[in-house]
Amino acid sequence: MRVLISRAAAVAIFTEVRRWVEFGIQTGGAPLESLVYPLSAMVPAPGKPPLSPLELVGLEQVAELVIDQVAIPPDAVKQFSPHNCHFSAVDIERANQEFNASIDEQLARWPRLAVLSKLHTHPFAGGAFLSGGDMYHGVTSPSARLWRRRRGLSTATLHVAYPDGEQALTSSAWRIDRGGVRAGTTRWRIHSWASSRGRMEELGDAEVVSVRHPSVVAARRRPYWATRSGGRWCDQQKAALREAGYRVSRNLLGRGWRRYLLDLAAGAQVVIALPPDLPVVSPRVLRVVNAFTDTFEPLPLPDRLCPGSLRRLSLLQLARHLGAAA
Repeated sequence: MRVLISRAAAVAIFTEVRRWVEFGIQTGGAPLESLVYPLSAMVPAPGKPPLSPLELVGLEQVAELVIDQVAIPPDAVKQFSPHNCHFSAVDIERANQEFNASIDEQLARWPRLAVLSKLHTHPFAGGAFLSGGDMYHGVTSPSARLWRRRRGLSTATLHVAYPDGEQALTSSAWRIDRGGVRAGTTRWRIHSWASSRGRMEELGDAEVVSVRHPSVVAARRRPYWATRSGGRWCDQQKAALREAGYRVSRNLLGRGWRRYLLDLAAGAQVVIALPPDLPVVSPRVLRVVNAFTDTFEPLPLPDRLCPGSLRRLSLLQLARHLGAAA
């Protein structure tokens, strides 16, 4: 998996890195660690179908992780040190609610993005590594596993911003290039890892790319349902399903996906998960095995389901293929 960072995201990341490096040097003589939450889109690996957020995506299913925006936690709860970054317990619940609300605002603007990884700094020479604390809090702890599962991930992806020399990022003359940030004689880079089959895979240094890079342009493209014609099609599909007797609810899943939950005969439930690039990309149909544990079973699609346009795609036809209405 390649990690790409748009120039806009790189500016936000390294501005935050620099702020805490300089604050630490000015107040205590040593640069401080810091952390941010990248907002990313995933590009499926060749030959791999895009999986919905209700399914667990593994490292082998992703060709690129495209970071295009950044969520920065509020300063009021930060407790950063030269070798650690964590949050204060004081008023953390309220701060967390406000922070999540700010992330939701960003995702409303960029629906294909999601918080899929974590990024922090090692502001010292030789910092391109994961510590035992990084591994526990970001990969192996029960809370880290739950964090991933809620995002439809079976892989943990972590990033570390680090300098490739002794000098910290204190120069006012700094510029961003494909490798990261150059400040004086020091270059700051972002190194990445992802878990796979019980071990951490080293992904190398991320590449900073233009906002005109095709992967960034794709990450910013509106999902089908956010267009006027796509929104109208969705409303028509929901109405047709209800007129045919199906109990249906509709909402957004994240990463640009939309969900239709259908009640079928004999108490069965299925989810029709619609990708942001519908109808170029086919829907995913999942049987609800256990709603309390978010357990789903993928079901096969009927042949020739997706025509070349939304206008010719019928969710009612798909629902009838799956079963009668409850």
